[in-house]
Amino acid sequence: MPELPEVEHYRQILLSLVNNESNKQLKKSVHLEFGPPPLPTKRFPSEQTINLINEGNYYITDVLRKGKVLCVVLEKKSKSTAAEEDATAAINNEEADITGKEATILISLHMGMTGRISSPNRIPKLESLSDECSYPPPHTHLIINSPNGQQSCFSDPRRFGSVFVHSYNGQSPIDEDCISAFQELAPDALAASAQDSNSGIVNTFVNQKKVIKAILLDQRQVISGVGNWVADEVLYRSRLHPDQSFLTVSEATKLVSEIHHVLSTAVKCLNDGEEQLPEQWLFHRRWRGGGSKGTNSQRF
Repeated sequence: MPELPEVEHYRQILLSLVNNESNKQLKKSVHLEFGPPPLPTKRFPSEQTINLINEGNYYITDVLRKGKVLCVVLEKKSKSTAAEEDATAAINNEEADITGKEATILISLHMGMTGRISSPNRIPKLESLSDECSYPPPHTHLIINSPNGQQSCFSDPRRFGSVFVHSYNGQSPIDEDCISAFQELAPDALAASAQDSNSGIVNTFVNQKKVIKAILLDQRQVISGVGNWVADEVLYRSRLHPDQSFLTVSEATKLVSEIHHVLSTAVKCLNDGEEQLPEQWLFHRRWRGGGSKGTNSQRF
């Protein structure tokens, strides 16, 4: 399953779709299209919703991430007109209420077990597809065409991922607390573990009865974005047993420091185009080659 570093890399790929000030005057708008069948039957926008977005004159203004969830922000080119047409719309309406008249629409994407975001010039590797590098990749379900001429797609061989569409009529910039796909998640692991803001989560890890690996994997308890390989790496570097509980302040402080180190290092490796994590990491011994753990999910 893609974890925070992989999903942050996907966010960087999607950012190429964002319209900057110089090309917001383009006559074209964002255009979404389905990939070849079979398409997911659940947790996926309907053809009607896709058509309403395509006819609604939207462009992409940002791509947000919290934990393992992405959110693509679509805004109408004429917000004043949209406000007049849909003045009574509520914040974060569900997909059934999408009219194509909303000033802002959010598309949230969860990768599930095998989801990934690709572009014509960047196709992240997926072990379940060996060295397959065609574009769009096999099992592509949604293609996003930006008015700036860039394109990206969402593919998911096992179809456990999801794509949800929501309206948003709150204040700008987007308030992440009002994004329904983010609301149930704990604070983002990369942001929360940063040195200038980690004192709060250190205390949250201290003296917990629940074993530490289970806490790390729980996306709603302390932090979100950590999965199996990141948890194993962090615990190894922190010299903590996965089943240890009742951490001391010193142990929790070391843990949070290693969370930030592992996540920031992995994100940098991916964004720099590197396929390998540091050779001394446990990842290469535990999650590569030999057994199901070597083929469980997307890898560097």
